[in-house]
Amino acid sequence: MAPKPRLSVAGLLVAAAGRILPAARRADWVREWNAELWHAERSGSVSDRTLLTRALGAFADASFLLRQEHEIGIRLREMRSSRFGSVAVLVVVAAILAFATRGFQSGRALLLNRESDRIFLLSQPSPFMGSGARVPPPQAAAWIANGRTAESLGRWWVSAGSRCVADRTAVALFSETQMKPDCEAISLAPGVIAGFSGLIGRLKPGYTFADAEKELAATAELGVGWLRPAIVPVTQLHKAPLVPIGGALLLLVVFNVFGLRNCSMEAWGWGLSRIALSFGIVAGLWLEIVARAPFTEAGSIPGLSAMGSYFFPAIAATLIALRLRRDVQRRCRTCYRLLSMPVFVGFSGRCLFDSGGIEYLCSAHHGALLTGSVPGQSVAEEWSQWPGTCA
Repeated sequence: MAPKPRLSVAGLLVAAAGRILPAARRADWVREWNAELWHAERSGSVSDRTLLTRALGAFADASFLLRQEHEIGIRLREMRSSRFGSVAVLVVVAAILAFATRGFQSGRALLLNRESDRIFLLSQPSPFMGSGARVPPPQAAAWIANGRTAESLGRWWVSAGSRCVADRTAVALFSETQMKPDCEAISLAPGVIAGFSGLIGRLKPGYTFADAEKELAATAELGVGWLRPAIVPVTQLHKAPLVPIGGALLLLVVFNVFGLRNCSMEAWGWGLSRIALSFGIVAGLWLEIVARAPFTEAGSIPGLSAMGSYFFPAIAATLIALRLRRDVQRRCRTCYRLLSMPVFVGFSGRCLFDSGGIEYLCSAHHGALLTGSVPGQSVAEEWSQWPGTCA
């Protein structure tokens, strides 16, 4: 007779609670709990609710045994080497980051191009090593007075103490974009902004940035010593590193995928899930950093903070790629479990025939990996597949 649904649900709860215990103790413990539940269900003296309540008590019993027998360290080592443990940790990390960033809101807005493609910054190129400088106030005022391609232009200035003051137009434009100057706070200027300033604006419909640059060239000729300013769209500032760094991340993903030498769909599923989650976390966190990175009044990304946003994904992804590549070499190519039980085989004094090495075995009896261990020897890794174990 097939088991009743309530007993099936209770059995699933007991099996889930058994994952708390080490593998050596788990089978007998789950068998005892299932026997008790079966006896209670067959006697007919308990209700469905009572049966499920008893099954939930398996979690408390498993936790108590884990503490009483001092097997927490054993269980942690098993989780670290298991297939499910590493994937579960990555899922938890991804969930925490998604909650903290509201579902990677800034990164999604950057990828989906939700920024206005008509808002721009004005930077004054400097002849010294191609760096950027702030636009001189007379030149900014000349374009504000004579410009026809921009429907609104605003100015701001970084004052002492990393605080910014801006006019009403600049404050309004900053409220429409995620881009913010490299300052602690933006306050409304009480009067006319004096000194060097930055310029933010929005093009009129029907005009292009090429039209605005031609107008800027004419404006630069109005004053002696003025240089031709450069228009920098706000979307360009954040999306500039996406192509090179994104390409590097993609190459590292391909590097790890080709490093998988699995021979079953189960092993491929575990391997690809680890790769996808690892690089997905790096890419998602990097997009959040890039989308929230400030810029200077010269219309460029700040040097020190930009270094972190540029090099973080490359360094982190490279370390992850090397770690995954090294880890996959010690996993079974059929079930993706971590190989264990290292045994020295061969003769350590021989270099050509039957040279020494370490043999690792799969705990599920799928195969063995032979690798060199004696310094000075170059023994290639050799995977031995048991017959009939590879799907």
